[in-house]
Amino acid sequence: MTRILKLTATVLILALVVFIFTGCGDSEAPATTPTRTSKTSKSGSASASTGQPEDLIGQVVTPGELSPKDFIRSIESRRPIVVIFYISGPYDDNQVRSSVLSLQNKFRGQVDFYDYLYTDGQKFGDLSIILKVSTTPTVVIINKEAKVQRAWSGFVDSKSIEQGICEATGSCGGSGISTNTTGSSGTSTGTSTGSGTGTVR
Repeated sequence: MTRILKLTATVLILALVVFIFTGCGDSEAPATTPTRTSKTSKSGSASASTGQPEDLIGQVVTPGELSPKDFIRSIESRRPIVVIFYISGPYDDNQVRSSVLSLQNKFRGQVDFYDYLYTDGQKFGDLSIILKVSTTPTVVIINKEAKVQRAWSGFVDSKSIEQGICEATGSCGGSGISTNTTGSSGTSTGTSTGSGTGTVR
């Protein structure tokens, strides 16, 4: 009788070990569930934006088939460019956009400015993917060689943006590097199928 109990116990233990190692339930189910990142990718995009605009500093910007035509013309004519993506309402977005608009008046004729509402993607097409925009406000400055000079995702002060424009145009005295000021406070994430407000030259 003792021998039968030992044999039964051994069989049960082996069955339990096999069950644990092979897993329970559907064998095709993943062992772990991927966690979501805090940044929300744009809905309706062919591919999600990865990385950050800051990763593009020093790289050449190549417009895509869906990029705005006026932006493509600016790249082809080797004009310095400032691009801002924002959404209406948040303090950081309003402050950064206000800074860019004031600098637009100062650098009129020297720099092309593109102002895009992040919730209206029909205006900017694939530009948000090319520039790795996933949060607002985002500012990207492109120099005469079509390379990203400076980029900020999050709050940035007016002086830093102006210094970046000076570097891109080569028209301001000195060639000092500005501090790459970013901030997470008040930064908004959004889903977008949105548009922009165009160009001022």
